[in-house]
Amino acid sequence: MILTECDSCAEGRATGASFCEACGRRLTETASVGSAGAEAGADAGETEATEADAPGPGRSTGLAGRDCPHCAAVGAVAADGYCEECGMLAGRPRDHTEADGDLVAAAVSDRGRRHHRNEDAMWLAVGTDAADVVVCDGVSSSFDPDVASEVAAKTAGELLARAQHPGGPAEPAGTDAETAAQPADEDATEPLEPAEPALPIAEVVGRAIQGAGEAVAQLVGTGDPRRTTSNPACTIVAAAVRGPHVGFGWVGDSRAYWIAATGPAEQLTEDDSWARHVIAMGADPRVAMNDPKAHAITAWLGADAGVIKPRVGAFTAGAPGHLVLCSDGLWNYLTDAQDFGDAVRSALRVATGPRPLLEAARALVAYANSAGGADNITVAIVPVPPRTEGEVAEAEGDAEINRDNETSEA
Repeated sequence: MILTECDSCAEGRATGASFCEACGRRLTETASVGSAGAEAGADAGETEATEADAPGPGRSTGLAGRDCPHCAAVGAVAADGYCEECGMLAGRPRDHTEADGDLVAAAVSDRGRRHHRNEDAMWLAVGTDAADVVVCDGVSSSFDPDVASEVAAKTAGELLARAQHPGGPAEPAGTDAETAAQPADEDATEPLEPAEPALPIAEVVGRAIQGAGEAVAQLVGTGDPRRTTSNPACTIVAAAVRGPHVGFGWVGDSRAYWIAATGPAEQLTEDDSWARHVIAMGADPRVAMNDPKAHAITAWLGADAGVIKPRVGAFTAGAPGHLVLCSDGLWNYLTDAQDFGDAVRSALRVATGPRPLLEAARALVAYANSAGGADNITVAIVPVPPRTEGEVAEAEGDAEINRDNETSEA
């Protein structure tokens, strides 16, 4: 029976246990100020970590030579992630990951300050004026949520990369346009209006999410037998950007935002959550969001999720802006739309180095950690150019032809 949390890493401790099964610390010890949990995320680029699982054989942790966050031994962390002085696990690579698509896109995922492992996962692939991005958040109450999010992000990302995106000016690097993603269920995506040129891209995203859902559902029959009683589960938000055209889709409460040059952030997704449900029924938003059940999700990927029906959306940018995908580890600290927009613009404004998008993503992760870092944090940023005058003229020409056809038919 789980009674309470380990003072060091916040993992649940079992009755009578002498050591935490997550971080290995003796349960009679108390975490000190400056321990790994307190320091993690203070500098997003140098996040230290404690973690439960040992890295696999032959895997490089990227931690070798670092100072031990537990005993402070200088340079004592070996390549396997364990301290050679105290024997404690210092971290694993997934605690902080970055994806740098130069000026096309960037993404950062971080363990945060309270969780003992990073259960978020992300995927980013970029090409010329094109980007595929996926952010997943493991459901902590399920077993192996970190596996679920990793499988979902990888599956959706690979399906997006292999799909032929209609109307796009370019395919991401390494894609095979001849091998389009096949829909798991043709009726599973919601009907789309044919007017928006980015809508076919959104349909591709929807099918990628369905494929991710199937992959996560299959986890229940593999690996640890405890998955059968609490199957791995996660949320997902994904997007494909082709020039000014953006298609996106989601299941759960990971979000996509549109950040214009000024004004509040536009939340493109609608949470599949208890709070959103009762707000839609007329509940006071402030009361609903403060309810303990506010973040209980009503849709997810997993064996117990039933038929996956991702919601999708699309738009074509008429002015330059940024598409931001993130897990609730970030938006929980920026629930006001104006605050979210200001935070992203501020991060972009101060990021003047050679990798401005990556620096901006790091700054947003650092902000969430400085605000408490209560959850894993993942954020992806994709600048989106506006459609050109030629595209506008072409669209207006198509509209004129349609009107003429309608007049002739009348």
